[in-house]
Amino acid sequence: MKNILLLVAVAAMMLPELEAVEFESEVLPIFQAKCAKCHMEGSSKGGVALDLDEIGKEIGSSKAIVPGDPEKSELIEVVTLPEDDGDHMPPPGKGRPLTEKEIGTIKEWIQAGAAIGGETPAMEKPEPDQGLSKRPDPIDGNWTNKEGKAIKATLVRVDGENAILRMNGKDYPYPIGNLSSESQAIVRKFAEETAKASGS
Repeated sequence: MKNILLLVAVAAMMLPELEAVEFESEVLPIFQAKCAKCHMEGSSKGGVALDLDEIGKEIGSSKAIVPGDPEKSELIEVVTLPEDDGDHMPPPGKGRPLTEKEIGTIKEWIQAGAAIGGETPAMEKPEPDQGLSKRPDPIDGNWTNKEGKAIKATLVRVDGENAILRMNGKDYPYPIGNLSSESQAIVRKFAEETAKASGS
């Protein structure tokens, strides 16, 4: 038994020491390359800022970055959504999608406690309306226009005065004003919940 314990102890000493992900040298450059247009340099779309002097406000105090739990961090959720999803980050034209390696680096940083400058922020319970919140799920259904014709489609997002309806794998803009009053009410409620979730 003693020999086994001795072998385990020696093996543990021989394992390479895992190096923690450094925010300034490994994570911040990713944000600067992929997120700067909307979330850095004075811009904080959706109420989320990722600048070095601002990101501390997001860590542990909102749902955007939950120290120790990348799966509950909505930053990870939005960068791993399908690219054709309206909530995927970065949006089309705003930057190149993050690579699997970049996402892995951010996940490791969050898993290790999301430390900045060697200091791990204190974990606080997120307030209900701070930062990002759960976005509404797409709605499958039959949408009725003013002429009474039913449109079988999935409501994926709202773009201005158009409901973006997905049919047969393709997205089509449909004027909200052309829908029946009942369908319009559902679409506008969906738009309100989406706006609340994005902080806009």
